[in-house]
Amino acid sequence: RSVHFFFFVKEIMLQKNAVADAVRDLIAPYVATLGLAVWGVELASAGHRQLVRLYLDLAADTPRTPERLGVTIDECARVSRHLGALLEVDEIFHNPYVLEVSSPGLSRRFFEAGQLPAYVGREIEAKLAVPRDGRKRFRGILSGVSDQTVSMTVDPGAKEFSISFDFAEADKIRLIHAFDATPEGEADGDGGPYGNSEATS
Repeated sequence: RSVHFFFFVKEIMLQKNAVADAVRDLIAPYVATLGLAVWGVELASAGHRQLVRLYLDLAADTPRTPERLGVTIDECARVSRHLGALLEVDEIFHNPYVLEVSSPGLSRRFFEAGQLPAYVGREIEAKLAVPRDGRKRFRGILSGVSDQTVSMTVDPGAKEFSISFDFAEADKIRLIHAFDATPEGEADGDGGPYGNSEATS
């Protein structure tokens, strides 16, 4: 039964990923013209509407300077307006939706395994789609990333243990910031003037 449930969950995740990828592909060219990159696209429910969260970060080749530390509110608003117009034409969503555009923030969620290596040695939280020994949520130190395999030291201390899993097995992996009091999903810093913009359609 657990195996069947795993494949059912995986099928749902694949469908959501296909929609998220379509949104990413739609907006990525415009985002690049601003010196930004799409960090990830998150789909959730907002009552009877589809919630679409687009996270932006500086592009890898955009220098971080005192004047340019992160994504601004104006940039989020510009991308939100542009993406809203594209979605009206492309009709990815046939029902009402809410669009949010922001930076990933300090407690950033990871959307692909390739985003993780830069954070080896940092504390993360992983929520698996299918429980391991009756447990879904694991918090600890990211110890390594090999291709799609994520390794972490869970519950550091006297009872610590190691766990490895395929990135696709995780519902969500996010960074834990020691001084971060920002609720998950809100835009915040990394020291820069990060922003957030919301639109409804």
